[in-house]
Amino acid sequence: MGNFSGIFRVICYKLCVILLVVINGFSILSCNASNGGVGGGNGNAPVTSPPPVSSAEGMSVGWNLGNSLDAVRNWDDKVAEETAWGNPVVTQALLNGVKAQGFDLVRIPVTWNGHIGSAPDYKVSQTRLKRVAEVVGYARNAGLNVIINMHHDDSLEYGWLKVGDAAAGLSNKNQITDKYGKVWTQIAEYFKDYGDFLIFESMNEVQDGGWGWSDAFKTNPKTQIDIINEWNQLFTDNVRAAGGNNAKRYLMYPSYASNFDAILPDGKYQYGAGDVGKYFKLPIDSASGRQIVTFHYYEPFGFAHPSDGKITTDSWGTQAQKDEVDKLFARFKTAFVDKNIPVIIGEMGPVNLQTTDIGRTNRLAYISYVYGKAKENGLIPVYWDDGGDFGMMNRSTSRPKDDHSAASFQAMVKAAGK
Repeated sequence: MGNFSGIFRVICYKLCVILLVVINGFSILSCNASNGGVGGGNGNAPVTSPPPVSSAEGMSVGWNLGNSLDAVRNWDDKVAEETAWGNPVVTQALLNGVKAQGFDLVRIPVTWNGHIGSAPDYKVSQTRLKRVAEVVGYARNAGLNVIINMHHDDSLEYGWLKVGDAAAGLSNKNQITDKYGKVWTQIAEYFKDYGDFLIFESMNEVQDGGWGWSDAFKTNPKTQIDIINEWNQLFTDNVRAAGGNNAKRYLMYPSYASNFDAILPDGKYQYGAGDVGKYFKLPIDSASGRQIVTFHYYEPFGFAHPSDGKITTDSWGTQAQKDEVDKLFARFKTAFVDKNIPVIIGEMGPVNLQTTDIGRTNRLAYISYVYGKAKENGLIPVYWDDGGDFGMMNRSTSRPKDDHSAASFQAMVKAAGK
């Protein structure tokens, strides 16, 4: 009986261990499913996920991984290459460092040019998809929500998503539209099992090269904005049809050149095209409440953004400048936020070129005020860090590049209410 008792105890112990493993495994699977686990091309999904977006809940302030996956090798072959513009290969440590600064969102601009096959299939390179998925995985591991897009594919110099060409002739428009739809279908299918932490942005700053100054746009802005509306609708339809979590994934839409007046219903383009915002239309969507609008904000040029490659003033903070911010962000609140449509400022400054004490003091004041007003109006600001003039994160050490950069990050996060 003593020997039987010992054997019985061993059997019971092993059964308990097996039971615990089964229960724990079930819990992990349940946790992964409820948090929108990663599948698709990554294959190395962590168990936990950042808080999913729910009317922008879980996100307050973000950072752009600019001039990395969107960089292009040269003007001749026009192939997107990660290190082409001088930034190092993206690492897990870098995204961990971004999270450590207090950010909860990273926008990962992606250029697909040079990684897309010829017509009629326009096959996207699996190598490119896997690398994008790897970087998305770094961000997710760090606890960040993620935006990926189609970035310098709209470039006049080395892109193909050219609204000016599409507006110039029906054959051009049909070819570009076909390619655009097929590329997005492949991206969406690859990432179909990724959870709500991953947001797709339809395009970047699509415009005809004049940024609103061209005669074609000023004469008839509706023509080009209608094409952007059509492309946004195609993007929506193809993503939703791609299966998996795409049926309810958050999708993000800019208007012409990602300009704020081109997306606001009462927007009047500042360069002479007149009423333009009224032409922008959000796509019809089979998913309810899963759309985000976006714009870029670099005002005023010369302080928040270089003018002809340099800053022209170290001064900011007049009442008129503050009033301009107040009025613009309030318009977005009325037009979208109050209607439960989240708004993300997908890129914004201020550029990190101030060198004087007064310039850096005013830069911090700008961050505190503008990012604070974004928070007050329910907008989510995302700083444009390109590793160059706007660079504040040292991408080799995964830390702020200097004390002013660290103070700037702290000001952004504090203004966002974190």
